[in-house]
Amino acid sequence: MTGPEVVGSYSETGGVTKSATAVSLAVAYAQEYPDEEVILGDLDPRAAATKWTGAQAQRDDKGGALDMTAILAADDVEGWADEIAVPLDPGKGWPANLRVIPSSRALSAQEKTPDDHAERRLRRSLMGTRAGFVVLDFPNRQGGVLTQNGLTACTKVVYAARPDEDGLDGVDGAKLTVRKFHAYREEAGLSRLPHEVGIILGAAYTGAVWTRDALRAVEEFERTSPGMLLTPYIQHRVIVKECRSAGEFYAQYGGSAGGDKVFAAYRELLLNRILDDRS
Repeated sequence: MTGPEVVGSYSETGGVTKSATAVSLAVAYAQEYPDEEVILGDLDPRAAATKWTGAQAQRDDKGGALDMTAILAADDVEGWADEIAVPLDPGKGWPANLRVIPSSRALSAQEKTPDDHAERRLRRSLMGTRAGFVVLDFPNRQGGVLTQNGLTACTKVVYAARPDEDGLDGVDGAKLTVRKFHAYREEAGLSRLPHEVGIILGAAYTGAVWTRDALRAVEEFERTSPGMLLTPYIQHRVIVKECRSAGEFYAQYGGSAGGDKVFAAYRELLLNRILDDRS
């Protein structure tokens, strides 16, 4: 494979741990491979990953924000990912080798672009990147230019979900969009990418306690997406939400807070299910 591994975190429903999954996988890789550069790209106009990491977009000569919108609004964007990605504050638990391509609400306007081949702009911006690993936080919507850019850029996609109805609906919708994208690529004589790695079940349980609704959702996932649930499942810990509000990463909070346990599960998923998944 040429270029970096590009992994997308996708669901068509909001509030199902999509951004937490993207951020956690990016940090896990950055910590595991400190000599490599890592990029987290925020494709969601809600900018959840941008707000959490505190990524501040650079400004152009006219004072405009250089964020994901700039990449998707132009054709000649080769190498822009490296130029636009910004570093984070290590004092808040962010790895020094992790940079973020920020998002903003203005990104929504790119859904209406009439330009031909606009879905290839993000992929083009990553050409020649120094990053060895890229994670994309997808928008929670079906089709459209934003999602198409993500799918075109990705080598792999993971579905993020909570064990509830929203999680089920989000995965079902995202799977349908990916399958349609695969069909388009096959018609065009292209390889079947991105590869579907599986479903990461986030905020699934607290301690050893599973609710009946969560267990029913797991059974439904097993019925509708056989063989796609990835283990370990991710614990629900309040510290993750608290750190999002504070702009910190949560892994540094161990003990009863349990942030280290949440991060350990994401790290295991990254190393054993995503990086080792070469099919």
